[in-house]
This record gives sequence, structure tokens and C-alpha cells, in this order.
Amino acid sequence: MLNRISSFHNYQAVQNDISRQEAKVHHNSAQLASGKKLLTAGDDPVAALYAQNLTQKKEELRQYTDTITLARNRLERHEVAIANAEQFADDAKRSVMEMINGSLAPEDRYAHAQDLKGIASNFLNLTNMLDESGNYLFSGTKPKTQPFFKANDGTVAYAGDEYQRKLKVSGSIEVAVNDAGSKLFTEIKNPFGDYDPQYALQEGSELLLSQATNTNYTDPATYEVSFSASANGQYNYQLSKDGSVVKNAQFDPSEGIKYEGVDIQIRGQLKSGDVITLEPKKTISIFDSFKKASELALNDVADASTTAELQQVTDEFHAAFIHLSQARAEVGTRQNTLDQQEQQHQDFDLTLSKSLSSIEDLDYAQAVIEFNENTRALQASQQAFGKVKDITLFNYV
Repeated sequence: MLNRISSFHNYQAVQNDISRQEAKVHHNSAQLASGKKLLTAGDDPVAALYAQNLTQKKEELRQYTDTITLARNRLERHEVAIANAEQFADDAKRSVMEMINGSLAPEDRYAHAQDLKGIASNFLNLTNMLDESGNYLFSGTKPKTQPFFKANDGTVAYAGDEYQRKLKVSGSIEVAVNDAGSKLFTEIKNPFGDYDPQYALQEGSELLLSQATNTNYTDPATYEVSFSASANGQYNYQLSKDGSVVKNAQFDPSEGIKYEGVDIQIRGQLKSGDVITLEPKKTISIFDSFKKASELALNDVADASTTAELQQVTDEFHAAFIHLSQARAEVGTRQNTLDQQEQQHQDFDLTLSKSLSSIEDLDYAQAVIEFNENTRALQASQQAFGKVKDITLFNYV
């Protein structure tokens, strides 16, 4: 049986072949122009999906890197603020130490009192500092709430919360970019242990509390120690708990004063009639220290109780300085975490880029060979079609 193929179908088949060959050449040209092997998902569906996943992961790393930059900027500002607070605490300590000097003239003591007042004012302004976005640095997770307010009596109240603002810098790591003001400035470890001493000392006394601790953390009692001279030239003490006498004994400096879980250690030269009242207090506020220092600033240092209380304030400012130094060190640790995460992201991004390159990037040598081959095939097809299309039986009739 003879099959007849019409000229139209013959032309159509040849044109379709030429069109496909032209598409190959155009595809090769697009690859050479873009430098990419994968132009559409249809080129290699599996490789295209893998490349898409790698691209998404690179975008995720870019977002983490941007977050790290933001976190680093906030921590740098936070560190500077804490360092300034640390300096204010040290300046206040030095100013109070000057006040203990009994040789100062009244005008000199007044000058120190004014200096301390200025330090306290600057410190309060620092604790209410705003960042570049208009958020308060030390208000916890309430950035639009002013953290500290000063009342008419000089007390300072905290209006923020106890939490930290955190930024996610990797799939599993969040870094805090601030610290609550309460933890930085009002919850400082008491340098005297578990109690706040109040002095009622005799003239010439140099009695100071070193430490007063209580292993019974549920004991809310206030203790009072009073000293008296004994017949043998030593000192006796009387310990009272909430106003009731619980112990009388001779004072042994090497042993201190012990009662149940209470352990009281003192230093300095005491006098008969000296009294120390111990109120429970595990943490101190630097604002209270500023207030107390201001109240004592112009008192006569010849009064032993005033001297002891000024020395107490000095120790509190030193404790605040240490506390803030530790807080600044913690900020440095967070900055190191950011540096490490950023380096890990950069290393991972480089690995992803290499993997993506192996999938997407064009092998120019191979591409040029394919382009030349497809171009020659197209040219041959076009030339053959040009010759064949004019051949018909009518040419031989």
C-alpha cells in the first residue's frame, strides 16, 4: 500500500523541527547571557526545587544577619549606658568618702553635697535614657513607659517590668538586647548580707557592721545588738529579736554574734552603749543610697553614727559599682554570642552559595559547545528546507 504525504504536512513537519531547533538556540543564548543553567523550573524540576530551598535558606540567613546588626547596635548603646552608670556610682562613692573627712570646712562639705546632688540627678536622667527608636532602655518589655519616677520625698519608683526584650538571631538562639532597670539599679546584692544596719553610736566609736546573715530565710524579724562594758575590761552584748531579748553574752571578736541561724560580724573599735539595729534587707537600691547620702551630706561627721552611715553608703555605692560591672560583662558576653552567630551564618551562607552555584551556574565551555552544535543544526535544517521546498513534480512536467 502506498502512503501519500501532502506538501502541506511535509512543510508543517519541517517547520516544527526548525522551530524546536530555534528554541534550543534561543535557550542556549539565554543561558549564556544570564550565566545560569536553570532558567525555568522546567529545565530540571528536581534541581530547581533544591535551588529554591537553598535560596530560601540564604534569605533566612540574611534576615538573621540583619537582626544581629540591629541587636549589636542596641547592645552597644546599652553597654555605654551601663558604663556611664558605673562611672556615676564610682564618682558618688568618692564624693561620699570625701565627706567622711572631718577636716573639711563647711563650705567644702556643701560643695561635695551639691556635687553629689548633681551626680544623683544625672544618674536618674541616665536611667530614663531613650534609644534611637524612642524606646526607654531600662523599662524591660514596656519600651514606651518611663522606667523611673522621683517623688517629692526623694524616693524613686520603678514603673517598668522585670523582663528583657530579645531578638532571634538563629533558629534556636535569642539574645537579650536590654536589662530591666529594676535588676540593674534597685536589686543590688546587699554588701552587708541579709540586713540593713542602722547605727546609734557613742562619741568616738568606730563600730561598723561587716556582715549579718541568716540561714533561716523565712525569718522576718528585726534584730538589735547593744554593747556594754564588763567588769573584766571586755564588752558584753545583748541581742534582741523584735524587741525581746534573746541572748546575753560576752563579745568575742573572733566569733562574732551568733543566734540560731543569725551570724553577725562587726569591725572597728566599739564603745559601751553602741547599738546596731538590723532590719531584713537582701538587696539595695542605688537610688536609696543617693537619697541617704544627700540626707547625711551636711551632718557633722564628729557624730559617730553619721560617720558609720556615710561609710555604709560608701560600701553600697561600691557594691553598685561591682554589680554594674558584672552587668556590663554580661552584655559583652551577649555581644560575643552575636559575633559567633554572625560568623557561623557567614560560613553557612558560603556553603549554601557553593551548593547553589553547582546547581544554577552555567558551565560556559559546555554551553558554548551546545550553542554551536544547535546553531549548525539549525542552519543545516534551514538550508535543507530552502532547497526541498521548491522541489515538486511540476518542475519535471
